[in-house]
Amino acid sequence: MKSLYAIFFIALIGSPALISCEDKKAVKEFIAYKGPILTVDNLAINFSDSGRVKVKMSTAKQLKYVNQDEVYPKAVFVNFLDKNGVEYSSLRGDSGRYSKENNLYVLKGNVFFNNRLLQQSLSTNELYWNPVTKKIYSDKLVSIKTPRETITASGGMEATEDFSKYSLKKPKGVFMVDSIRTIVDTTAQ
Repeated sequence: MKSLYAIFFIALIGSPALISCEDKKAVKEFIAYKGPILTVDNLAINFSDSGRVKVKMSTAKQLKYVNQDEVYPKAVFVNFLDKNGVEYSSLRGDSGRYSKENNLYVLKGNVFFNNRLLQQSLSTNELYWNPVTKKIYSDKLVSIKTPRETITASGGMEATEDFSKYSLKKPKGVFMVDSIRTIVDTTAQ
């Protein structure tokens, strides 16, 4: 009888240990955080080349993500400076973002570009700026105003960041032509 009690006592004491060993832990699925890792208020950035500030960018709020992309949910202002540090053109949009992978800024909503020296302005809903190639471009409807003409391009445009040269896709408007060059068809008889 004592052996029966001993077996029962060992089974009673050992059973929780056996049960706890078999208890499987619940596996939790890892959910990666996709929100911003850094928030900056009243951001001001200076882009320089050879020790001279060439571009100044400012915005009220910046959100930076794990992949180093940036989002600017408030208005973005970009000012382009000449070699003497004098602002010659400016760019503004209601919001923007920066893609680290493509090194490309995108401004959205009521985007305006103004070159004070050439008295040219551009308005569109979306504009891309590449600081490496120093180009701005859009594939959206753009409207360009100069002292001599008003042009609308439904297919977008591409320009240098100083807006001294630009090309338009599907332009419409009144164009001033300085001279007309005619080509004579010498093949006709």
